[in-house]
Amino acid sequence: MTHFFDSHLHLTLKNQFSKKGNSTSPWKAITKEDLKDGLPELLKIFALGLIDKMFSSQSSPDLLIQSNYKLVVMPLFAPDIDLVKSLSSKKVFMKLLDKYRNTRFGTVLSIDRYQDLLKEKNAFSIVENDLALLPENDPYQPGRKVVFLTAKSQWNEATANTLYVVCSVEGIHSLRSNLGEKNGAVILEDIRRNLKKLQNRNIKVLMANLTHIDGMNSAFCNQAYAMDGMRVSNFDEKDLRPIHSGLTDFGNKLVTLLEEQEICTDIKHMSPQARFQLYKYRAAHSITSPLVSSHSGLCGIRFQSDSESFSDYIYSSRKEGDCYRVKVGKPAKYKFNNFPSPGFNATTINLFDEDIKAIYDSDGLLGISLDERVLGYTKAWRLNQDSFSDNVGSITLRGMGTKKILTDTDFLSNEENKALGLFNSTKGKLLYKCADAKELTDLITGNSTDIAPHQFHHFLNQILHCVKLGKDWDGVAGVEKMLTKILCIGSDFDGLIEAIDWCTSCEKIDFLKKKFVKEFEKTIITNGLFLPQNWPIDRIANRIFYENGRDFVLSRLK
Repeated sequence: MTHFFDSHLHLTLKNQFSKKGNSTSPWKAITKEDLKDGLPELLKIFALGLIDKMFSSQSSPDLLIQSNYKLVVMPLFAPDIDLVKSLSSKKVFMKLLDKYRNTRFGTVLSIDRYQDLLKEKNAFSIVENDLALLPENDPYQPGRKVVFLTAKSQWNEATANTLYVVCSVEGIHSLRSNLGEKNGAVILEDIRRNLKKLQNRNIKVLMANLTHIDGMNSAFCNQAYAMDGMRVSNFDEKDLRPIHSGLTDFGNKLVTLLEEQEICTDIKHMSPQARFQLYKYRAAHSITSPLVSSHSGLCGIRFQSDSESFSDYIYSSRKEGDCYRVKVGKPAKYKFNNFPSPGFNATTINLFDEDIKAIYDSDGLLGISLDERVLGYTKAWRLNQDSFSDNVGSITLRGMGTKKILTDTDFLSNEENKALGLFNSTKGKLLYKCADAKELTDLITGNSTDIAPHQFHHFLNQILHCVKLGKDWDGVAGVEKMLTKILCIGSDFDGLIEAIDWCTSCEKIDFLKKKFVKEFEKTIITNGLFLPQNWPIDRIANRIFYENGRDFVLSRLK
């Protein structure tokens, strides 16, 4: 039987926003029918045509077991206070929740629960409540169960109707009992105590993010900007922009604490300066444990090199308060027949080649997100003959007129902008290599009902780039290591993502795998790369979609 693994998906997150005392069960998927009362208005508020696939369940346990998932990493997560504030800042959204408070919609998305989360100082209590929402046995279909793995002896791949789970921590604030505490040493001891509580509950924490999407974890490190979707939808996300710098002394101590607990550091959500300082700290202290990036996309470029750097793709940069707003072009490197070359999302929340090398050298794990924007897919519009949507820029090509390029918007703190040497706000010298906006808008105009393949190409793009890096670093052995050890799926399902159209939930993962088997080998050849000998494409697919992750988790259990 085909099995699946995921290094980052949520089993209970959407149930955290349900009405207290009348909680929806994680075992029963939230559907469009549950949301039908307020869904049309919700679509308008978020300005996204496919928001129903964001709020419906993508990875509840019933869907996962039906879809042959065998082992997953479940994030323990307390919603960031500034995230909840940002959602609450849009009055029309809160009015919608209030309007439907006595309907099924209001049970699933409860205004009272949002208001409770705004006041909650004990983030760890939210995690404990999250775990309490998920009974071991499926109350709706007897015989199905969730098993929280703590030892290899528990593992039995042949056991039917069983989902094995280990945990991660998404944002170290999720292990804090008092978000008002400012003393780093006190916070660290609180984290240690709560990790012990999880151990006593037979919860294995495999990996942890030092930060998440706001400044709640600034005692440890700065976060990368992650909320451009909310900015585009006109939510007030200013408090979610990074204003600090790097990895702090207490951040170093936190890394040491995680090492003592045999918990891998998950570099997702760390700012670039924090990541680079982490690698230096690990090297200086001879830390060789695996690094993880559980649910990431790739920038497709090095941050710094003689031939290509992040600054070479900066379209514009301007200071806004404690940050710089930076527009970045989308590097296009690989070709797909009859479609525009997909561009990478090169904003700093994604991984530069240096980050991938750190994971590779540590024998770590890299989970590829299935969020279309993370992967680099961008919607763009031609407003009239000569103007386009805000994510399109114009550059002049010597002797060839102008080119319209796709861009993404990033925010970097003033301090990191300075530390990383990004003062130069002139347009980068490699912007001409970026994804062509006119090609995309023409594609959408002429083929608006069938652009899903282009999103799939963005998924393949991530794996292609890793193959290219493995080849550059270690030849055939590097390609094999990337495909059969390092890469896995880290979808971020149920994390309020806009999943690629060909895999909108875990129910479609088998379709995505089959599409990968059908398309990847010829795409490799088209781009001058190769598969390792004695590794047919179906075996490689098994490694990426299941076995790489399974083997990594089991290697961390005793």
